[in-house]
Amino acid sequence: MAEIYITIGRQFGSGGREIGKKVAQTLGIPYYDKELLAVAAKESGLSHEFLKNYDEKPTNSFLYSLVMGQQNLLSGVQGTTVEQLAAKAQRDAVLSVAEKGSCVIVGRCADYILREKEGLVRVFICAEHDARIQRVCHRDGDSEKEAEEKLRRLDKARASYYSFHTDRKWGAAESYDLCVNSSLRGTDAAAQLILQFCKG
Repeated sequence: MAEIYITIGRQFGSGGREIGKKVAQTLGIPYYDKELLAVAAKESGLSHEFLKNYDEKPTNSFLYSLVMGQQNLLSGVQGTTVEQLAAKAQRDAVLSVAEKGSCVIVGRCADYILREKEGLVRVFICAEHDARIQRVCHRDGDSEKEAEEKLRRLDKARASYYSFHTDRKWGAAESYDLCVNSSLRGTDAAAQLILQFCKG
Protein backbone atom coordinates (compact mmCIF):
# COMPACT_ATOMS: atom_id res chain seq x y z
CA MET A 1 0.00 0.00 0.00
CA ALA A 2 1.27 3.50 -0.85
CA GLU A 3 2.17 5.74 2.05
CA ILE A 4 -0.60 8.05 3.27
CA TYR A 5 -0.29 11.11 5.49
CA ILE A 6 -3.57 12.34 6.93
CA THR A 7 -3.42 15.75 8.60
CA ILE A 8 -6.36 16.95 10.66
CA GLY A 9 -7.09 20.58 11.43
CA ARG A 10 -10.01 21.04 13.81
CA GLN A 11 -12.21 23.49 15.64
CA PHE A 12 -11.96 23.12 19.39
CA GLY A 13 -14.66 20.75 20.64
CA SER A 14 -15.35 19.26 17.20
CA GLY A 15 -14.02 15.80 18.07
CA GLY A 16 -11.03 16.06 15.74
CA ARG A 17 -8.73 14.16 18.08
CA GLU A 18 -11.22 11.32 18.54
CA ILE A 19 -11.83 11.11 14.80
CA GLY A 20 -8.11 11.09 14.08
CA LYS A 21 -7.59 8.20 16.50
CA LYS A 22 -10.40 6.19 14.88
CA VAL A 23 -8.92 6.72 11.41
CA ALA A 24 -5.42 5.74 12.55
CA GLN A 25 -6.67 2.64 14.36
CA THR A 26 -8.67 1.47 11.34
CA LEU A 27 -5.71 1.95 9.01
CA GLY A 28 -3.26 0.50 11.53
CA ILE A 29 -0.93 3.50 11.30
CA PRO A 30 0.61 5.76 13.98
CA TYR A 31 -1.37 8.65 15.44
CA TYR A 32 0.30 11.88 16.55
CA ASP A 33 -1.19 14.73 18.53
CA LYS A 34 0.37 15.57 21.91
CA GLU A 35 2.81 12.74 21.11
CA LEU A 36 4.59 15.16 18.76
CA LEU A 37 5.71 17.22 21.76
CA ALA A 38 7.73 14.29 23.10
CA VAL A 39 9.33 13.79 19.68
CA ALA A 40 10.10 17.51 19.41
CA ALA A 41 11.58 17.64 22.91
CA LYS A 42 13.76 14.59 22.33
CA GLU A 43 15.10 15.74 18.98
CA SER A 44 15.54 19.46 19.77
CA GLY A 45 16.70 19.36 23.38
CA LEU A 46 14.01 21.91 24.32
CA SER A 47 12.01 21.14 27.43
CA HIS A 48 8.74 19.25 27.04
CA GLU A 49 7.08 21.75 29.41
CA PHE A 50 8.05 24.72 27.26
CA LEU A 51 6.84 23.05 24.08
CA LYS A 52 3.58 22.18 25.84
CA ASN A 53 3.06 25.81 26.88
CA TYR A 54 3.82 27.00 23.35
CA ASP A 55 1.72 24.31 21.61
CA GLU A 56 -0.45 25.94 18.90
CA LYS A 57 -0.46 29.19 20.86
CA PRO A 58 0.96 32.32 19.26
CA THR A 59 2.71 34.57 21.77
CA ASN A 60 3.26 38.19 20.82
CA SER A 61 3.36 40.02 24.15
CA PHE A 62 6.08 42.62 24.72
CA LEU A 63 6.95 41.12 28.11
CA TYR A 64 7.32 37.66 26.55
CA SER A 65 9.67 39.09 23.91
CA LEU A 66 11.82 40.69 26.60
CA VAL A 67 12.05 37.46 28.59
CA MET A 68 12.78 35.36 25.53
CA GLY A 69 15.35 37.90 24.37
CA GLN A 70 17.15 37.56 27.70
CA GLN A 71 17.13 33.79 27.42
CA ASN A 72 18.64 34.11 23.95
CA LEU A 73 21.51 36.13 25.36
CA LEU A 74 22.05 33.52 28.06
CA SER A 75 22.02 30.65 25.59
CA GLY A 76 24.18 32.44 23.03
CA VAL A 77 21.62 32.06 20.23
CA GLN A 78 21.72 35.24 18.18
CA GLY A 79 18.74 36.54 16.19
CA THR A 80 16.43 33.61 16.99
CA THR A 81 13.67 33.79 19.58
CA VAL A 82 12.89 30.77 21.73
CA GLU A 83 9.42 30.95 20.19
CA GLN A 84 10.98 30.38 16.75
CA LEU A 85 13.07 27.52 18.13
CA ALA A 86 9.90 25.87 19.47
CA ALA A 87 8.13 26.26 16.11
CA LYS A 88 11.13 24.74 14.33
CA ALA A 89 11.24 21.85 16.82
CA GLN A 90 7.58 21.04 16.08
CA ARG A 91 8.14 21.38 12.33
CA ASP A 92 11.12 19.03 12.49
CA ALA A 93 9.09 16.56 14.58
CA VAL A 94 6.31 16.51 11.95
CA LEU A 95 8.85 15.85 9.20
CA SER A 96 10.57 13.21 11.33
CA VAL A 97 7.44 11.12 12.02
CA ALA A 98 6.32 11.44 8.38
CA GLU A 99 9.69 10.10 7.22
CA LYS A 100 8.95 6.90 9.13
CA GLY A 101 5.86 6.22 7.01
CA SER A 102 2.08 6.58 6.95
CA CYS A 103 0.50 8.41 9.89
CA VAL A 104 -2.30 10.64 11.13
CA ILE A 105 -1.20 14.02 12.53
CA VAL A 106 -3.55 16.38 14.34
CA GLY A 107 -2.85 20.13 14.17
CA ARG A 108 0.60 21.76 14.33
CA CYS A 109 0.36 23.07 10.74
CA ALA A 110 1.20 19.56 9.54
CA ASP A 111 -0.87 20.03 6.38
CA TYR A 112 1.36 22.94 5.40
CA ILE A 113 4.65 21.41 6.57
CA LEU A 114 3.98 18.26 4.51
CA ARG A 115 2.50 20.10 1.51
CA GLU A 116 5.09 18.64 -0.88
CA LYS A 117 4.53 15.08 0.36
CA GLU A 118 2.94 12.63 -2.06
CA GLY A 119 0.02 10.83 -0.43
CA LEU A 120 -1.00 13.82 1.71
CA VAL A 121 -4.69 14.15 2.62
CA ARG A 122 -5.61 17.42 4.36
CA VAL A 123 -8.77 17.27 6.47
CA PHE A 124 -10.56 19.93 8.53
CA ILE A 125 -13.12 18.97 11.18
CA CYS A 126 -15.80 21.45 12.21
CA ALA A 127 -19.06 21.08 14.16
CA GLU A 128 -22.17 23.05 15.06
CA HIS A 129 -21.55 25.57 17.85
CA ASP A 130 -24.00 24.02 20.32
CA ALA A 131 -22.63 20.53 19.71
CA ARG A 132 -19.12 21.79 20.46
CA ILE A 133 -20.29 23.44 23.68
CA GLN A 134 -21.96 20.23 24.83
CA ARG A 135 -18.90 18.12 23.97
CA VAL A 136 -16.59 20.37 25.97
CA CYS A 137 -18.99 20.51 28.94
CA HIS A 138 -19.26 16.71 28.98
CA ARG A 139 -15.56 16.06 28.41
CA ASP A 140 -14.04 18.73 30.66
CA GLY A 141 -16.81 19.20 33.24
CA ASP A 142 -17.10 22.89 32.32
CA SER A 143 -20.16 25.09 32.59
CA GLU A 144 -21.61 26.30 29.29
CA LYS A 145 -20.10 29.74 29.94
CA GLU A 146 -16.65 28.24 30.55
CA ALA A 147 -16.95 26.07 27.44
CA GLU A 148 -17.99 29.10 25.37
CA GLU A 149 -14.90 30.99 26.52
CA LYS A 150 -12.65 28.01 25.73
CA LEU A 151 -14.07 27.74 22.20
CA ARG A 152 -13.52 31.42 21.53
CA ARG A 153 -10.01 31.53 23.00
CA LEU A 154 -8.62 28.30 21.58
CA ASP A 155 -10.08 28.70 18.08
CA LYS A 156 -8.60 32.19 17.95
CA ALA A 157 -5.20 30.87 19.12
CA ARG A 158 -5.19 28.05 16.56
CA ALA A 159 -6.20 30.41 13.74
CA SER A 160 -3.48 32.92 14.69
CA TYR A 161 -0.83 30.21 15.04
CA TYR A 162 -1.76 28.71 11.67
CA SER A 163 -1.83 32.01 9.77
CA PHE A 164 1.50 33.07 11.32
CA HIS A 165 3.31 29.88 10.30
CA THR A 166 1.67 29.33 6.90
CA ASP A 167 0.43 31.39 3.94
CA ARG A 168 -3.08 30.00 4.34
CA LYS A 169 -6.23 30.70 6.31
CA TRP A 170 -7.12 28.25 9.09
CA GLY A 171 -10.50 26.60 8.52
CA ALA A 172 -10.92 27.96 4.97
CA ALA A 173 -12.19 25.22 2.64
CA GLU A 174 -9.59 25.96 -0.02
CA SER A 175 -6.80 25.06 2.44
CA TYR A 176 -7.98 21.43 2.70
CA ASP A 177 -8.93 18.42 0.60
CA LEU A 178 -11.91 17.46 2.76
CA CYS A 179 -14.00 19.39 5.30
CA VAL A 180 -16.26 17.38 7.62
CA ASN A 181 -19.01 18.54 9.99
CA SER A 182 -18.78 15.97 12.80
CA SER A 183 -22.02 17.02 14.49
CA LEU A 184 -24.22 15.89 11.59
CA ARG A 185 -23.75 12.13 12.04
CA GLY A 186 -21.17 11.75 14.82
CA THR A 187 -17.47 10.95 15.04
CA ASP A 188 -17.76 7.35 13.79
CA ALA A 189 -19.45 8.48 10.57
CA ALA A 190 -16.91 11.31 10.20
CA ALA A 191 -14.04 8.83 10.51
CA GLN A 192 -15.67 6.54 7.93
CA LEU A 193 -16.11 9.47 5.55
CA ILE A 194 -12.39 10.27 5.79
CA LEU A 195 -11.50 6.62 5.22
CA GLN A 196 -13.74 6.44 2.15
CA PHE A 197 -12.19 9.63 0.81
CA CYS A 198 -8.69 8.24 1.28
CA LYS A 199 -9.60 5.07 -0.66
CA GLY A 200 -10.48 7.27 -3.60
